[in-house]
Amino acid sequence: MILSFVELYKKVLGAHYTAIGEEVDYCFQEEGSTLYILFEESSGKIDWRHNFAFLSRPYKDMAIPYRVHGGFLKCWKTVEDIVIAKIKETKEDGSYKYDSIICAGWSHGGALTMFCHECVWYHRPDIRQRCMSVSYDGPRVYWGFKVKKELRERWTHFYEIINDSDIVTHVPPRLFGFTHVGNVLHIGRHARYGCIDSHRDTSILASLREIEMGGIINE
Repeated sequence: MILSFVELYKKVLGAHYTAIGEEVDYCFQEEGSTLYILFEESSGKIDWRHNFAFLSRPYKDMAIPYRVHGGFLKCWKTVEDIVIAKIKETKEDGSYKYDSIICAGWSHGGALTMFCHECVWYHRPDIRQRCMSVSYDGPRVYWGFKVKKELRERWTHFYEIINDSDIVTHVPPRLFGFTHVGNVLHIGRHARYGCIDSHRDTSILASLREIEMGGIINE
């Protein structure tokens, strides 16, 4: 089955989310042996407080540690164990329940998607070629002016869709050492929308349709 960026974004918009406190809203959707892990945009003042917690923190869970946005790392830690348990679910015969996993999120949820992609990559090495993730209009999470060579292969199937007119995609500033990672795809270059309107779901959908990014994500 082929799923376009537009169709996946609609999944993110239409999902029914479970909230963990006031920090994270997540959703699991199953379609056959494919698991979708979705994250919602910023939905309250607490989310925005984490968005602007710019100080970097070491992310030590993986074999190669690196530094990330401290606020988003704190949010991820509230849902990490739930995600790990879900992606490791097994069938009666002891085999894993899911043979492909797709993670996606918008804005604040896009930041959490990067951590989710890392989590799947690390805990389910058997499906690394069948795991894809998309961050829609998310902020920068990775700290470092250059991405370590050893880390690049982790993000081969991670996409950051960046609306150049949207201020959210420009924070934290590069001056602070943060950068986007993976496959960075730009939309909204014609500045049709202002910095506020650019972050609306209707604007993102229109920009996605204009460049017809369909058929890139394989289930």
